[in-house]
Amino acid sequence: MKNIMKLVALVLALALLPVSAFAAEFNAPGEYPICKETVKLTVGIPDNIRIEDFETNVMTKKLEEYGNFDLDFVIYDSTDYTTKINLMMMAGGSELPDIILFDNNAGTKVTDNQLYSWAQTGSIIPLTQYYNDPSISYWLHEAVERTGVDFTKQITSPDGEIYAIPLYNQSYGNEYPCKMYYYKPWLEKLGKEVPTTLDEYRDLLKAVVSTDLNENGKADEVGLAGTGFNDKYYNGWFEYLMNCFVYAGDSDYFTVNDGVVGVAYTTEEWKEGLKYIRDMIKDGLIATESLTMDRNQLDTLANVTETSLFSIVYYSMAMINMDNPARDEYTYILPLIGPNGYSSATFEQSVAKPAFIVSANCKEPEAAFRLGDLMTTEYFSVMQRYGEDGINWDYVQNSKVDMSNYVPYVDGFDLYFIAYDDDGFWGGTGVTNSCWRQMGPYVRQYAIANGKAINKDTVTGYMTALGQACMAYQKSNTRPAEVIPKLVYDTAESEQISEILVTLTNYVEEMTSNFLAGNVDIDAGWDSFQSELKAIGVDTVLSVVQQVYDRMYK
Repeated sequence: MKNIMKLVALVLALALLPVSAFAAEFNAPGEYPICKETVKLTVGIPDNIRIEDFETNVMTKKLEEYGNFDLDFVIYDSTDYTTKINLMMMAGGSELPDIILFDNNAGTKVTDNQLYSWAQTGSIIPLTQYYNDPSISYWLHEAVERTGVDFTKQITSPDGEIYAIPLYNQSYGNEYPCKMYYYKPWLEKLGKEVPTTLDEYRDLLKAVVSTDLNENGKADEVGLAGTGFNDKYYNGWFEYLMNCFVYAGDSDYFTVNDGVVGVAYTTEEWKEGLKYIRDMIKDGLIATESLTMDRNQLDTLANVTETSLFSIVYYSMAMINMDNPARDEYTYILPLIGPNGYSSATFEQSVAKPAFIVSANCKEPEAAFRLGDLMTTEYFSVMQRYGEDGINWDYVQNSKVDMSNYVPYVDGFDLYFIAYDDDGFWGGTGVTNSCWRQMGPYVRQYAIANGKAINKDTVTGYMTALGQACMAYQKSNTRPAEVIPKLVYDTAESEQISEILVTLTNYVEEMTSNFLAGNVDIDAGWDSFQSELKAIGVDTVLSVVQQVYDRMYK
């Protein structure tokens, strides 16, 4: 009788196990197809007017072929995608598809904090056991070797679990977003050398704004211009100049020295930088409109008939129209040395961001994970961005065109692959059916971004200059010795500081604009500024950030 009871108990226990425990079977790691029998999976994804049909998409068909998957898409409105997913998560997740995908764009991305809160509801499952088994996370382990970075720490939640497969893209262009460009013909006309210090640059701007360099009979030369703090797209001009005094490259202006977290705007160096930049604005060297104008206004300034803009700070000269001949006449200036000998480039390290999660509804969680793992291969990682191989792109050895006139995007890298019509693929209003336009996970190493082939004789030749600038900044060795790494907060930590951080950011940007515009005297208003920062809660923020930093990296 006891044996019968044990057998019944065993049967009941087995019946409660996930169906996947006896369902999907898999071929050896690295072999295709991944699944021995076809596995059906539902995939949540936002709509995209630039994609013809997810069901018939080339990337879909390739994933199905390589994995032996049958993918069925559940398509949501992209305008409120993450919000809708969040509502379903907080309601228990019963309506969720097997897999939900995200990217790095506003409205269709998920933060680590959101992800962690969803995990607490039980709506998504931890993937840690699959990550820890190299036979299951085969391509993710290969991606770690390919990039030379173990990015798994960056997607590990405070409870020690991993809930997502990431997107991760190494690129000097992304890592050095605030580069200064200047108009070469004007420097040559003035007979000046490329400045290496902030004082030299200031003197150069004095000559620029006092000389009719465009020979139109107007005093319309602009030394430096950018956008205000309300438009983050081009406001790197402030960061670039402040980096001559104190590191100001983090979006929250965090600093870290010998493992101790600080914030730049509480330092005397920040005050000194404000005064220096204020004097440059007062002297007409920086366009006053740089405190308020938006991207469209900057684009207009950069594309007047007679060139009037000498220098600007951004990742490229993308604000110059393709048909504007001035576009190829701008080149970079390396980070400048400040009056006290300090110099730094803004450095935004490549970080892993959640892009693929598995819901608790999924009856084949291991198969679902293996789909995400497959998407991180180099092949699918390139396809995500550039489309179908042999049609939209090729590795250099398979190129359909003569490569003799091509150079790598970043000087010093080997030519790796060629995109046949990258401008057309991502520009305009065309529709593709060759990829998912970077929705979901991928892992791209430096060789892909930096080894992309650029035709030096085409209108995209400015990209070569951009690549050279990226390499020069990387070699300049001016990034700070320590940069605040990616931090993942638990729910309590996030709730404790999120509102404070928003208030701090708004206040710092407001007061910085007032200081620079001369509305508030910097010396007279400094103590009041610091007192208000404390009243808002800057010390609380630093305490929590230090706690998270210590937990993750010490």
